Amino acid sequence: MKKKLLAAAGLIGVLVLAGCAGGTNSETEQLKQQIAQLEQQVTELENSSAADTADDAANASVDDAAEASTGAAADTSTDTSTDAAADTSADQTAEASTGAADTAAAGNTSAVTTPTFEELTEKVEAYVAKVDEDAASSAQKTLENYFTLKQEEDAIDRELEYYEDDLEFQYRNGSLTRDEYRLKEHELDLLEDKLDAAEDTLEFVYGIDD
Repeated sequence: MKKKLLAAAGLIGVLVLAGCAGGTNSETEQLKQQIAQLEQQVTELENSSAADTADDAANASVDDAAEASTGAAADTSTDTSTDAAADTSADQTAEASTGAADTAAAGNTSAVTTPTFEELTEKVEAYVAKVDEDAASSAQKTLENYFTLKQEEDAIDRELEYYEDDLEFQYRNGSLTRDEYRLKEHELDLLEDKLDAAEDTLEFVYGIDD
């Protein structure tokens, strides 16, 4: 549009020159007025174009700032949510692991109870008497009876092992002196020998070579 106005102004200028050479004064004045109007329109267009350019630049700056602010807020929100989720997951995992460990520890404590030496002595004596009675009986010696007595012997043997481990623990933490530990170990060995002898009798009676 600006180029067209400038071209028109140039054309009118040429006509003015031509009019000055051969036209009347009134025609020349009209041409001058048209040129003045065209020049005014060109000036207005230039001012309007400059204002539009300034507005566009301002709008672009505002848009860029808004986008940057929105992006930063979104990134911050995402990072915060991710961190919170990770922390929560880690806390839940740690709590679950701790709870499982506590449960396992409680289960072991309740499952394994170390008997006293007196209790072990009573169990071994009772088992030996039961094996001797079965060996002297004239009842038929069946494998069912053997397995029943063997399971009882195995259970007593495990309790003897628990007791031995407890003696070692007491010695290591200072609850037992060296002499006390050796004395209790010797007593335990004698009890184990008595249980082993009963096992040998059981195997001989039932013809089991184990």
